Amino acid sequence: MSTLGHRLIARLRLDGLTGQFAVGLLLGLVWAPCVGPTPGVVATLASQGRQLAQVDGVLALFGVGAALPLVLVGHCSRTAMMRVRSTLMSAGVVGKYLLGALMIAVGVLILTGTGKVIEAWLVAISPEWLTSITTRF
Repeated sequence: MSTLGHRLIARLRLDGLTGQFAVGLLLGLVWAPCVGPTPGVVATLASQGRQLAQVDGVLALFGVGAALPLVLVGHCSRTAMMRVRSTLMSAGVVGKYLLGALMIAVGVLILTGTGKVIEAWLVAISPEWLTSITTRF
């Protein structure tokens, strides 16, 4: 998906309102599969009228967490971003390797069955309302 996004952005003029609208659309396309479950669960619980206080809290935290990086980047000037661009690019390369290693580790945990032990431990220590939300459907 990342390569497709890079190809689409390379063809766009990013200046002006139209370009920024297109970037927002691309962000939504890339972002939707990752964040879809959270709003889906929240919408389901809200439509049932249950645990509305927890629904509000989860949705508020989700919204702040999703918006904060976008607001921070939006407020940074182009000059400031260009100064740290090489550092960010290097961090991105390192991040890809770290995330790749993490995915391999998770795969090993799943294949060996250790993932189930960790999952059981996490369920045991999580609050009841969170366990209820994540295991209801």
